[in-house]
Formats: sequence, structure tokens, C-alpha cells
Amino acid sequence: MMLWRASGLLLLGAGVLYAQSADPPQNNAGYVPVLSGGMGYVHNVNGGVTSLEPQIDPILLLPLGSHFLIESRVDFTGYYQRQNLTSGPYTGTVYQTLEFAQLDWLASTPVMATVGMYLLPFGMYNERLDPIWIRNLQDPPITAAIGNGSSGAGDGIMLRGVPYQNSSFSIQYSSYFSALSTISKIQASRTAGGDTSIFFGNHRLEIGTSYQRYLQGRQTNNVASYLSWQPPRTPLDVKFEYDRSYNGQGYWLENALWLRQSPFLQNIFQRFQFVTRMQQFDPFHGGGNGLPSVGTNRFDAGLNYYFKDDLRLISSYGRQFSSKGNENVWNAGITYRFLLPLWPGRNK
Repeated sequence: MMLWRASGLLLLGAGVLYAQSADPPQNNAGYVPVLSGGMGYVHNVNGGVTSLEPQIDPILLLPLGSHFLIESRVDFTGYYQRQNLTSGPYTGTVYQTLEFAQLDWLASTPVMATVGMYLLPFGMYNERLDPIWIRNLQDPPITAAIGNGSSGAGDGIMLRGVPYQNSSFSIQYSSYFSALSTISKIQASRTAGGDTSIFFGNHRLEIGTSYQRYLQGRQTNNVASYLSWQPPRTPLDVKFEYDRSYNGQGYWLENALWLRQSPFLQNIFQRFQFVTRMQQFDPFHGGGNGLPSVGTNRFDAGLNYYFKDDLRLISSYGRQFSSKGNENVWNAGITYRFLLPLWPGRNK
């Protein structure tokens, strides 16, 4: 779910509670700060080299009345490999990254303003799918680096909202300007851009596009087109994205399927999720900026098992093909999503 939707639901929900005057004051929790996020562990084998990757990503949500929200996410990821890559003891370190720290002002449904360090709204992956507890496959798409720079964040101001909606469809937009920052932990490039999409509720279909202008050094354009579809009568989640930049172009197509609606398989596989992803990338001008320097194709297949909605086992196999050599990529691990109110309840 996109950040503006989560923020809007939190603030609007708090506003509804406030408006219910029939409830006694002592039963109104008010605007409750929340500590959310996820944690997990991924065992990765890439081309025969094993890495151990524990991770925790706490998120702080601090409402200030009914129209303001402070939100921030920090990533702590450990990265450990054998001393000689395939032999010797494991050594490594824990990396700390501030992913966003922003103040949101919900002026109205058509307009929400954000200032601070925010995730860049380019394509689908950076804002919606990146957290460890949301990803269907733990390795990001090859083209995820396009439009998101080195940090995936911008420092500046962003406007977003839903300017029009009816019973059939809704339209969302975002626009932003990011200043150049070389300060440690809040690094960002000087960019400007936006994203817009239309969502057809009856068909559960979203079609969108993103544009970004890089405003420093070699000034270049990044563009993306994407589609997300959850057929109403089929437990299938389809996502497609095409990205293009000065350094290359590519696409990825991901399908996630549940078999819980099949009478024969319901009891056996109702907690399993089957995932496939195919992708292709073609470099321009030698690639770079987080992108391969040669043409690359990759196919991934994953199987995830959900104990509960917030706890799952993950596993996947991928095969990457390029002129530099072909590689197998294996992932296995566990993820957990947590949600902790930081204010004691006042219900009697």
C-alpha cells in the first residue's frame, strides 16, 4: 500500500473516532502513536557465494491532531559472508539506513503535503513493494534502481492526493522536488518529477506512469509505466512495470497466486503463495548507476508459506543469464510484521 493511502487512512480513522461524540471520553483513545514495521532473516546463495542477512525495519507513526502526521522508517540490515567467499568464518557488519523521515499535512483528500525526507514515488517498487514483509520475492527487480538513485529518497517537498473519484474509478497523483544533499544518512539527488495512475475499483485494475528529471550533472529523464491487477474472482496478483533511463531500459512481470479457492487443494495449499517473475534489461551507454553493463535476463520462482498474515516462511530460486555468465540465486528465510501502539489504552 502506498504511504499516502496508509497515512490518509490513519488520519481519517482517527478523525472518525474523534467525531463519535456518543462514546464516553474515557473510551476514546485519541490519536495514538504507533511503532510498526517488520523483521526477518534471509539466507542467500548467489553464484555459489552464501550471505546471511538479518534485518529489522521499525516505523514510527506519530499523529499530531487530525491533520498532521510524523512518520519515519529506519533499516538495520546485517550482511555476513565467509571470509574467503566460499570458505572460512563468517564476517560482516550491520548497515543502518534512514529510509524516510517526513511530516505529512492532510489538507484534504485531493491534497496532502509532505516535507522532509520521503520515498521517491517512481514506479511501483520503491514505495509499495520494497519492505521485507511485503515483497513476494526478496531480490528487487533489475530496473528498481531506475528513478530511485542511490538512496531511493528525496529531500524536499511533495504533494499528492486523489483529485477525482466516483463509484467506477479514482485518480491519484504525486509531484515532488528534491534538493541535493550530501549529508550522511539523508543523501539525495536534485530531481523533480511525479506519478499518476487511475484505479478501476470494479475490476481491481490500476494503470499508471511516472516521470522524473535529474537536475544535476548530466541532466536526464527517467520514465516508467506500470500495471497492477487483482482479478475479482481469482486469487491472483499481477504486476508489470517498464522502466527507461539514460543507462538502460527493461521490464519485469510478477505473478503471485493463491490456491485457496480450489476445492481439492484448499486444505493442503490454502496457506501457500506461488510467485513467478520474469525480467529483461538492455543497457544504454554502458549501463551503470546500479544497472548491469550487459544485457541481462532473469527468471524467478518462489513459494511462501503464511502461518498468519504477519508471519511467513519465504523461499525462491532464480536463474540469471548474461554474457558475463549465468548464475543461480537461492533465497530462504522468514519475515514478521509487527504493530505496537505506544499509548496505553483508556478503555474500562
